[in-house]
Amino acid sequence: MIKKLFKIGGELPKKTTLIIEIAGFFSLLLIWWLITHQFNTLQIQYNANNGKSPYTFEWKGPEGYNLKTDKDGFLKNLKPGKYNLKLTDSDGKKVETSIDLDQKSGNKVVNFPNQEIIADQKDSLLPLGVRLDAITKKSFIDKAVLPSPFSVLLSYKELHFQNYLVLNTWISIKLNVWGYLEAIIMSLLVGFIIGLVPFFRSLLSRYVDAIRFVPLAAVTGLFIAWFGIYMDMKIQFLAFGIFVFLVPVVVQRIDEVEEIYLQTSFTLGATSWQTIRRVYWPSVTSKIIDDIRVLTAISWTYIIVAELINTEEGGLGALIFKAQRVSRLDKVFAVLLLIILIGFIQDLIFGWLDKQLFPYKYVKKTK
Repeated sequence: MIKKLFKIGGELPKKTTLIIEIAGFFSLLLIWWLITHQFNTLQIQYNANNGKSPYTFEWKGPEGYNLKTDKDGFLKNLKPGKYNLKLTDSDGKKVETSIDLDQKSGNKVVNFPNQEIIADQKDSLLPLGVRLDAITKKSFIDKAVLPSPFSVLLSYKELHFQNYLVLNTWISIKLNVWGYLEAIIMSLLVGFIIGLVPFFRSLLSRYVDAIRFVPLAAVTGLFIAWFGIYMDMKIQFLAFGIFVFLVPVVVQRIDEVEEIYLQTSFTLGATSWQTIRRVYWPSVTSKIIDDIRVLTAISWTYIIVAELINTEEGGLGALIFKAQRVSRLDKVFAVLLLIILIGFIQDLIFGWLDKQLFPYKYVKKTK
């Protein structure tokens, strides 16, 4: 069985593949939790200032916490509450101070005495003092870099009630659908004209191929000048981003139509229109739907870029932008996970449409 798992070019049963996928998902989730998990976070670093060593530190805290030591160092695995310290040096001088700990105690500092004291010129000895630093021990990766899965999950409540997540999701889906419909219709029309008519292939093919190299994020200013800053501009921008990639693919799919089908149609006396309708159209569209499924993922990049313009119109891209501005990475990850879920559902829908529209692709060939 182990050899089958790692055999080059081999295949696994669907059940085995599903088990591996589920195990991989939960393993990824576990790793995410481990590297972002907040372990026992409360610590105190303490050290004596001035006076004469050796020192004696006597600690008392909540729930009967009691510790006596003669070394500077750390108190670890602490619980929230007030911690009192009595410091005694070798001359018998004593100071007492305290520090309050809670889950947000990071970088809290207590100095005793709390004012700056300058030694007298005749006496270079400064009074006995102590410094306490409350430390919140972080996870392996700070939450400012990667939030925990639980904080991401909990942020959906705030996104729903305060940031209108459902409405913003609907805005982005609507933008996606309208932009895609426009791009697909225009791409099929232009692609068939270029792919089937030699004059237009010679005239336009090179230019269509070249326009793919235009950085789309750099032309948003042009679309603002042409269409304004509202939803129509965003739809046109998304449609253009899909169009420039889809047209060359349509032309390529036309070139991939097998010659035997064309010869058969000519032998049967089919007209040019009948050949387009009965040979080119079924062959190209049955393949192009797979290309559209791939471009669905890319289209979300363009949606996010478009929604950064006039964020007051809403959308998931606007939500991400606003969350980033206030350093709410938990919300950013929550929205990104939602986009992945939407994309996954879109892919399932395209897969279902593919089976409904082109069932002959899934008919097993018999010898």
